[in-house]
Amino acid sequence: MATNTIFRLTANEFARQRDALNLIASENYPSPKVLELLGSVWSNKYAEGYPGKRYYAGNANTDELESIVQAKALKVFDESGDYGVNVQVLSGSPANAMVYLAMLNAGDSILSLSLANGGHLSHLHATSNYKKFFKHDTYDVAEASPGTYEIDMDDYRAKLNESRPQLVIIGFSSYPREFEFAHMCRLAHESGALVLADIAHISGLVAAGLHDSPFKQGIDGADFVSTTTHKTLRGPRGAMLFAKHRYMEAINKTVFPGTSGGPHMQQIAATGQALLEVLGEDTYPDGRAFNDYSRNVLSACKALEDGCREGGLAVVSPTQNHLCLVKLPLDSDSLQIQQRLEAIGIISNRNVIPFDTKTAWRPSGLRLGTAALVSRGLDDAGARQIGQLIAGVSLGRVNAAQASNQVSEIVAGLKWYY
Repeated sequence: MATNTIFRLTANEFARQRDALNLIASENYPSPKVLELLGSVWSNKYAEGYPGKRYYAGNANTDELESIVQAKALKVFDESGDYGVNVQVLSGSPANAMVYLAMLNAGDSILSLSLANGGHLSHLHATSNYKKFFKHDTYDVAEASPGTYEIDMDDYRAKLNESRPQLVIIGFSSYPREFEFAHMCRLAHESGALVLADIAHISGLVAAGLHDSPFKQGIDGADFVSTTTHKTLRGPRGAMLFAKHRYMEAINKTVFPGTSGGPHMQQIAATGQALLEVLGEDTYPDGRAFNDYSRNVLSACKALEDGCREGGLAVVSPTQNHLCLVKLPLDSDSLQIQQRLEAIGIISNRNVIPFDTKTAWRPSGLRLGTAALVSRGLDDAGARQIGQLIAGVSLGRVNAAQASNQVSEIVAGLKWYY
């Protein structure tokens, strides 16, 4: 019998991922155990409700599973003991929406980092549907030193005073710099706002103690913390939503029955496996401790950035995390460069840079991340070589055949666990 189209496409995608250099900052390669659980019998079970209070029978194992995953999530992130967690939220954007719907009234105001200068689509923006219900203002970045843009704390304070938001979001999608959660949380709380920390991109770094954490007691801690479970945490596509204990009942009711039906237990099981790997209670196939992996992600990102710079590309805001931004020549077309890179097996994404003068469809920069390739064993030398290659292709200094051969050589030296 001929292979059907769905399986043929799956095989094609398997080969594409195996044979390419993936530099998408929001992607990663979870362990085979995580993928096994995603396709397990947990997918067959409806489990509306929460542990100990389900609306269908047959949920004894489900109750135990969800309770274990909640406990592991809190063990990874919450040293303060001030938080609870909901592991039923399906992905990062809905997790953020649960906070809006649980805690805000129509007409309330939200303050978040400007989308154009590093924020995220789910934090409201000019065309967001949530602007039908909530007012929105943004804080911004400023040039702290030539070519280095960091959160503009003067603007942040001013917007807190001017907008008097009911909710402040601290988080980003394309911000390469570190920042201190405690200071920003304290200022927001002193202005009367609640705080949502969106750590989707850096949750693995937070878990490894390599970035400041929003899980703190009192006014120095965020009231809510959302995270995806893939990216730097290296789990399945999914999310978790933490909240201070006094807000958990409202959050849980908003997730179920307020907006959702049965949770995806296969996703929750896979998240649990990823958390075990973070805690060292199980291991990724390479046997490397999660904290060591995370340190390697940071050093490889710096090496990648160095390679881009050495090859002639300008770096925007030198990286202090898992992603970097490079600026392309003014007369170049970032969409075409992204396509040329993809044609030789380098997967990237074009991205706006701070105060970009170009459109979001053809912006001035590229966003590059190292979490996925470090999972496959990429070292700093390889990352530097890839950066130099990206620069060579972007600037037209390396022909496609030479570049494709280099990519194949690098890929051949990487691991593939599937």
